[in-house]
Amino acid sequence: MTTCKRSERESFPVRSRWKTAFQALTLFSFLLLAGCWDRIEVNDLAIILATGIDTKDDQVELTAQIFIPRKAGSGSGGSGSSEASQSGVTMIRTAVGSNVAEAMNRLQRKVSRNVFWGHCEVIVISEQASKQGLRQYLDFFLRYTQIREHAYVFSTDQKARDMLALLPPLERSSAESLREMSNLKLGTRVTVLNLAQSIEGPSRSAVLSRMLILKPASGQSTYTSDPYVRGLSLIKEDRYVKTVTEPMSVGVLMLLNQLNYIIMPVEIEGNEGNVSIRLISMKTTLTPAISNNEWSMKIKVDAKGEVVLNTTSKSIADPQMNTMVEQQWKEKLTGLAKDALMLSQKQLKTDFFGFSGQFRRHYPRKWKAQKRNWDEIFENMKVEVRVDTLITSSGKSTYPQGVPGQGVQY
Repeated sequence: MTTCKRSERESFPVRSRWKTAFQALTLFSFLLLAGCWDRIEVNDLAIILATGIDTKDDQVELTAQIFIPRKAGSGSGGSGSSEASQSGVTMIRTAVGSNVAEAMNRLQRKVSRNVFWGHCEVIVISEQASKQGLRQYLDFFLRYTQIREHAYVFSTDQKARDMLALLPPLERSSAESLREMSNLKLGTRVTVLNLAQSIEGPSRSAVLSRMLILKPASGQSTYTSDPYVRGLSLIKEDRYVKTVTEPMSVGVLMLLNQLNYIIMPVEIEGNEGNVSIRLISMKTTLTPAISNNEWSMKIKVDAKGEVVLNTTSKSIADPQMNTMVEQQWKEKLTGLAKDALMLSQKQLKTDFFGFSGQFRRHYPRKWKAQKRNWDEIFENMKVEVRVDTLITSSGKSTYPQGVPGQGVQY
């Protein structure tokens, strides 16, 4: 018993020393972790909402749309008033450099706060800049840590700087207008990452929404206006090659499986007037095939729509009339798809619709053996287009409205 008690007394100082050392180490670590010596306060940041790329004298012109917190938080007017919209909650700054990185460095010298790119959700690239190649821009946007890889990319045949300088009456900034239009899927919905993957992928091409500036109302400032979607910009390799507008752009979007909001007038053979159909849903499926060393592609399009206007004298409730409308709509969509294929295969000889990706996925070995010959294979490939249409609704009326003498007779 005496020996055991002596052992316990001897071990107590050891435990006490370990406890004291641990407490001292903990207090010392608190001293190291306390404070934020490298902090950057929000009030010291210039938050970028959108970026524009132009060219000037063979140099890169970089434009940044910067958020003005005092304007946004001021109590006068409110975000919905015309006074607040015209005064704006953003400003733009532009810098020129031999490349985009140098332009960014010079842009910082024109701003009194630390430029922060983490909230940049929109990138607008002029067609003039795209003609010289997108490689350096994509490398910078995907390499620089602050810029989001999911920022939406748009094209314009005007100055990107002018697009960012707009003060939309409805939205707080042109960046917000562009972002909302992308969410509505009025054209293509392409991010920086999507664009890089498309160009680096086997198709080596991309399609961007083409934005223009709406003409301002009479008496309004040049910049009190909105951007709007008009057509598509086609990118081959990493350079802009062509602009397409309706009806060609409808066929391109259809084959890209990105046709969403559109109302199409359809002429009915043997009837005066036409029937306008609003697209409800559309799904495009690509099925590749290789048989006897012949490469082919089957395109299946399923479209559903509703009638929103009928200027003929026939009722959509009539099964025969309904069938005629579906057939004419089918023929119109088929024609648009074939026109888009002709542009891609024969004129530009570029796989804008991702055929190569489908072959690589379904026939990896044959693709690996023939990928160097893909351009020739694509140009001569047999493509079959099949479109199925379905009218799901005739709207609130079945019979034509406003026809003289059609009403109930008393």
